[in-house]
Amino acid sequence: MICFTQRVPADTNLQITPKERLNAEAWYLSQIGSELSLASPTSAPTIISSHARYAELCERYGEPTVKRETISSGINPNALAARLITIVFRLGDTILSTDTDVVLRTAEVEIPRSFTIYNVLGIVGKKFRLPPMQLKLIWEDGDDASVPSNEAVSGNSVPRDEVLVPRTRNLGTWIDGMTASVRVEWSEQDRNRAEAARTRRN
Repeated sequence: MICFTQRVPADTNLQITPKERLNAEAWYLSQIGSELSLASPTSAPTIISSHARYAELCERYGEPTVKRETISSGINPNALAARLITIVFRLGDTILSTDTDVVLRTAEVEIPRSFTIYNVLGIVGKKFRLPPMQLKLIWEDGDDASVPSNEAVSGNSVPRDEVLVPRTRNLGTWIDGMTASVRVEWSEQDRNRAEAARTRRN
């Protein structure tokens, strides 16, 4: 209700904090962006007109990220295949060095672009039999990030990693390709806990 109206009716006795309104409106705008990402460009005006506060929220927070798969990929952007991302998940060193019961090290999964990172964590946790909310997902996007020459192993660039932060933002707004490689690590807090447990075992 917060995100659909600028003012809450006085007779509801509902107290809304500025932070609650900001979170709700930002979430609503991100959902519009996801809807636009999954639709064809010709459908955009119709979608936008169905959201009365779109212009107002864009003025306040900026336009949402819209990423569409292009026809050059050889796949119709409205087809089912274009709505899925094939992700290869692999366990990282923080898990492999602390969990001796690991059976599966890599897994390839097709995930809808509309899923949030919370949904993805749930899938990964089930696949590897690990507690999902103790995990950190790192997208290895393959691009190079410039670094000072004295810090690079060779040349002046290194592969860039991006942490997929758990929030309501859709997976398709993070990863715009058809495939991706994601490393699975313990979150910082749980990494320290796991290393302490391993030390005690040793």
